[in-house]
Amino acid sequence: IMESPSLCPMIKRVIKAGIKMLAILLALAVLITAAWAWNVYANKHVRLTEYSFSHQDVPASFDGYKILLLSDLHEAPFGEQILDIIRQESPDVILFCGDLVQLPGHEFEQTRVIAQGVGDSIPMYAVSGNHESQNDAYWDIVGDLWDEGLYWLENDSVWLEKGDERIYLIGLQDCGRNDPVDEDTLEEMAWTIEEHHPGDASVFILLLNHRANLYPFLKDTGVDLILSGHLHGGLVRLPFVKGVFGRENGETVLFPDYTYGLYDEGEAAMIVTGGCDRNPEKPRVFNQPEVVLITLKRAEAETLE
Repeated sequence: IMESPSLCPMIKRVIKAGIKMLAILLALAVLITAAWAWNVYANKHVRLTEYSFSHQDVPASFDGYKILLLSDLHEAPFGEQILDIIRQESPDVILFCGDLVQLPGHEFEQTRVIAQGVGDSIPMYAVSGNHESQNDAYWDIVGDLWDEGLYWLENDSVWLEKGDERIYLIGLQDCGRNDPVDEDTLEEMAWTIEEHHPGDASVFILLLNHRANLYPFLKDTGVDLILSGHLHGGLVRLPFVKGVFGRENGETVLFPDYTYGLYDEGEAAMIVTGGCDRNPEKPRVFNQPEVVLITLKRAEAETLE
């Protein structure tokens, strides 16, 4: 049988195309495997994310003041790692922004590791998240954390001092309700902030509030910087895209607002931590657990926009 003169080149082209496709598939498999391996590794290690926040009301003594923000631990096994970060960074104050326990449980052994490791060397303040406020053992949790040295700042306030100057910290108790938070509750929160406001516009005021998605209702209440968590960074974070999942108005939504990072949309800016939980029911993808370190800077009035 005579072989077609055009058959061999065609077979060669098919073979080349097949090899090229196989190489592409192999490269994709390697990339997917590497990404999966990195994600598994990352979810077992807490990272430190740093912010520098400048404001003209930051007193001179507080220029360089370091705030360590921890939220949404949910009893994940990161106590020793977080304690190592605290020892390395030596913050001036440690703020716990709620959800230290994991419903339906009420254990906080990882927070206890941190608290006992810190002792009385660094002041520690905490507010509740929904996993505390909705917990049947709420008062036991509060009492035990007090015993561990965490000042439970629920609808309360305190002066933070350095040298002969000071700034003000207000803590909001979590509302104990699922989303959406009703208007009456929002008014109560605004009233609490007003009640605890020092009444001096020149004082730098921090607000510790668990639910970052309440920012639109809290950003113009006379505080300067809000620190929040709750939305776990959107669970999945894609390159050049914000967090993928969140809760708004009682429903799971795609690409919600206020999941992670720095926001500045009103009188107050807000820094949101992605938290440091490790829950198989809410797997984190490209969203490494984190602890946030905020360094306050004094800004001169004329340099502000």
